[in-house]
Amino acid sequence: MGATEDSRADGFWLVSDLHLGHAKVSALRGFPDVAAHDRAILDNLREVPDGATLICLGDISVRDDAGALRTLAQLKAEKDFTMVLVPGNHGRVHPVFGIDSVVEWTPAYRQVFDVISLELQVKVGRWLVLLTHIPAPGKVEDAHLTPALTRWAARGGATSRDGFDCTVHGHTHSTVAVRPKNVNVSLEATDLKPVSSGQLLDLVTRAVKWKH
Repeated sequence: MGATEDSRADGFWLVSDLHLGHAKVSALRGFPDVAAHDRAILDNLREVPDGATLICLGDISVRDDAGALRTLAQLKAEKDFTMVLVPGNHGRVHPVFGIDSVVEWTPAYRQVFDVISLELQVKVGRWLVLLTHIPAPGKVEDAHLTPALTRWAARGGATSRDGFDCTVHGHTHSTVAVRPKNVNVSLEATDLKPVSSGQLLDLVTRAVKWKH
């Protein structure tokens, strides 16, 4: 995976749990304030090649959807990104908030994200992968999974979910990136940086071939 001669990206880049404008997460990530946190996250996103497809696995913010969308719209225009969203449980377009919220917020999210889907199926190398926000209950440690969110979690199965070799998720805020048949791309697990297709292939391969 790399840039073409005109510096536009092949493949896609993946990120989860931006939490722009979120004071609590900013502090937990070691930043003195929200401004410093958001600046660091956005600077890392600017390292993604111009013209790339950037897939976000949810939680662009918490209770400041409008502010996060404005920030991401500016980034999208600056970098000429194609942007894809798998909504997280803190995004007002997630059905956990109910249909009224989804209807109200979808137009604003559509101004920024070219595709919005609760789950996505992708091929990563030879592996069939499910992209989602919340991992399957019991498959990984997830202190943030509540009974109300369980219905929106990836389902368990013979693999990470029936028919998939691996689930790639966010939500947990864990620093552990790889577990059996699961890859966590919460920013805490990726050094606050987006993950390239090539990096994701390595992570997924390790998760699928887990030997421990």
